[in-house]
Amino acid sequence: MSFSVRIRMGIAVLALAALLPGMAAAADKSQPREAQSRLDPQALDILEKSCKALTALKEFSFQANVALDKVYEDGSKVQFSRVMHLNVRRPDAFRVVTAGDDLKAASFFDGKTFTVLQPDKKIWSQIPAEMTIDAVLDRLADMYGLESPLGDLIVSQPCARLKMTAAVYVGKAVVGHTVCDHLFFQGPGADWQLWVPEKGPALPAKMLITYTSLPRDPQFQAVFSAWKEGPIAAKTFAFTAPEGTTRDDSLFTPLEAKPAGKAKRKAAAKTAN
Repeated sequence: MSFSVRIRMGIAVLALAALLPGMAAAADKSQPREAQSRLDPQALDILEKSCKALTALKEFSFQANVALDKVYEDGSKVQFSRVMHLNVRRPDAFRVVTAGDDLKAASFFDGKTFTVLQPDKKIWSQIPAEMTIDAVLDRLADMYGLESPLGDLIVSQPCARLKMTAAVYVGKAVVGHTVCDHLFFQGPGADWQLWVPEKGPALPAKMLITYTSLPRDPQFQAVFSAWKEGPIAAKTFAFTAPEGTTRDDSLFTPLEAKPAGKAKRKAAAKTAN
């Protein structure tokens, strides 16, 4: 699990060059290769503070305004928007409610079962899952090809599996009305950026991932708000089928049973979920 590759329940976004007009050290190809691949101590220090702030959360909620790219078979790339509300109780419960241009859904995990509700289609799907958040997210990705970068924010150790070849401190930037430290990273298969508030809790204000290993370099962007820590009622994570809905577990067809095959399915999931 890593910022650069995962996140589960929701995902990818915009052009890197347009977003970083002043970032010579990381984005300007005229710079020496050594300058583009260095590990900047300042960037790593701020990242560590953000990782510690995320790890310290036990019961919390936040909102993510997401923009993501979908790449179609003819090569066209279209951007969609979603608003996602997340409630998390580590180590064994979460709820994600998504309203977007392309998707309306809710996911429930209570430590015993994982359920997805699609209200527009009036269906829900469920699998047994007596396990932790980390384990259920791994199972969804490995067995069903279902993942989203936001999953990396809710696991027990959000930064434990990070791998990077470059870390650059870009400078100050404003997200909403908050002054942030803007960081740029390169890793296997993806470039990613993080905006961390200059003052107060170092919880991410914004994240941008560019999937360099996928056709057309699709992107995923999330702007975070309404971070709140405190007890969350158990009923928040419980699922009760709404009246008029029916169960349909076709969503949870194992990867090996899907006609597209595991590799193709997982690539599509990272781009389109």
